[in-house]
This record gives sequence, structure tokens and C-alpha cells, in this order.
Amino acid sequence: MKKRICFRTKITHYIILILVLSFLTITAASDYDRAYVQKEISNLSLQALSPYKNTQGIEYWPLCTSKNNQPRFVTGTNPHQGTDLTINVGEHIYPIYDGEIIYIKKDISSQTGHIVVKSEIGYTEPVYIEYLHVIPIDGIDEGDFVYTCIPIATIDEYKRYDSHLHIGRVNEDRTLHYQIYDLYKDVLNWKNGSDLDVFSYPDFNTETNIFTITAYVSSDTENTDYYAGYGRFPLEYITFFYSVNNGTWKSKNIHEYSDNFKYSFNVKQITGSKSNDTIRYYITATRDNNSSLDTTFKDASYKTAYYPAYYAHPGPALTNQLADAIALTITIH
Repeated sequence: MKKRICFRTKITHYIILILVLSFLTITAASDYDRAYVQKEISNLSLQALSPYKNTQGIEYWPLCTSKNNQPRFVTGTNPHQGTDLTINVGEHIYPIYDGEIIYIKKDISSQTGHIVVKSEIGYTEPVYIEYLHVIPIDGIDEGDFVYTCIPIATIDEYKRYDSHLHIGRVNEDRTLHYQIYDLYKDVLNWKNGSDLDVFSYPDFNTETNIFTITAYVSSDTENTDYYAGYGRFPLEYITFFYSVNNGTWKSKNIHEYSDNFKYSFNVKQITGSKSNDTIRYYITATRDNNSSLDTTFKDASYKTAYYPAYYAHPGPALTNQLADAIALTITIH
């Protein structure tokens, strides 16, 4: 009898060990270190300029092929920590604000030439803008003050990546990444900045309980029905995760959106909440990996973007603890 108990115990331990190892394998695929800051700038008085212009100072607004916070079919950072713009090899890159160079990497052997410019734009804190995959102009260095009318770099040739400009707003030590759409609210060519981030312009109407948010992805897939032949593609759906009055986390998939990729839904109705209830929430976007339009993403395994963006490589849903760390709050009217 004792031998049978021992045998069962060993089998039980073995099964537990397998389950634990399986859990660790799944967990290892995700990364919950912080990589993003979701902190929109409101009432911005100084509009950012394009990083790309001709010698006469006329601005161009290049196509975005990979947004900030966008799931990608790549082995690098995923979702994308920054925005990729299609600019040809050798073209000049200009700072989008006047400012001081606080970091520069001149080694271009791996196509990772890199410049970070600190700018005071009348906001409560400095703005740090990075320019990556570039060749810094000879003679510039850390501590130099640069101007929007004078180029700081050129686009590097292909070594590891197709030639492009990676641009993003970061913190001072370049470990955290901000949204960038709010720097371009007046630029119609970039859909008022929405072309640069997966999520943009979240709004909750406290009178009607209607929540709206713009969400879509960009890609270099050619499709003449969208974006002059390239780029803007709908998501498979977004998911509204919510907790009513600190209760159990639940979710609702939302598929319908307007022509401008704007999702709109009544929070009171979909949550079944009552007036004065408190709703904690976060939203995910699921990119369609079986789209007939967005073909460069076909069969990709990682499909999720978050609002608010926070974690480096999160799974499609969060544990209660991880959700509580990023959840935003609204009150039902």
C-alpha cells in the first residue's frame, strides 16, 4: 500500500513539474518589463515639423510602414517601439524641433546610426526625439544645438534593414517610448498624427458614456484601395477589458468602426453598469494575420497592441495584477 502511495505521489509531482515548465515556457514568450509611457500632450502650442524636407524647406510627409506600438512579423522589438517612415537612401533628415543633441551614435556598421535631440517646446517637461538608421552629419556632436532648418543626418543604405527613418519620442535615457501622434495634430497628410501610432485620440463622453478611439495599422503592402497604394489597414477587432467597481475582469470584442478607423461604443451598455459605477479598463488591438489586404503580416504569431501602451511584449490578455498596474478609470453617468 505504501508503495502505491509513493508511486502516485511521484506521478503527481511529475505532472505538476510538466505543468510548471509549460507555464514558464509560455511566460517566457512574453515580456512585462515597462517599455512605453502613454501620456498625451494636450494644448500643444508648438507643432512638430516633418523630419523630411527639400533644400527649399518644403516639408514632405512620407508614408508610415510601421507604427509605434504596432505588432510586427519580425524578430526585433514587438510591438514596435517607434515609427518607421519611408525615406530613400541619402535623403537629409531634419530635427522636428530645435534642440540640443544629448546622444549620438556614429558607428553605422550595423545601420544603427542614432541621434537623440532634447527640445523645450513649452510643455511641462522636455521632449526627447530619436532618429535611428541614419548617418549623422560630419561635425555634429553631443551638446550641439540644432535647428529645424539644418539637416542632422542622412538615411543610411541597406545593411540589415530596408532603408528608412525610425523616429520616436523617448525618455532621456531612451528606455521608454511615448506616443507621437499628439505632436502632429494639425497634419492632415498623417491623419492628424494617427498614422504614427496604433491607438490615437481616445475620448470618453461623460454625458453619453460613449467611448471613442482611433485604431488601425500601417504596412508597406501595396493596395490601391488604401492610402495611395500603401499602408492603412483595419484591425481584426479591438477588445475592451473592464472591471466594474473593482470586480472581476471581463472583456468585449468590438468589430465595427467608421471610415476613419474610429471605434465608438457605449461603455454603460456593454459593461451592464449603472450610474456612478467606476470602470477600470484597458484596450487591446488585434492585428489581422489572415488579411487579404495586409499581406506582409500574413501568418504572424504575435498580433496584440495595448492602450495604454506599457509592457514590452505582452500577451493577448493580462493577469489581474498586470491589468491593475495599467488600468485607466472612468465613471459612468
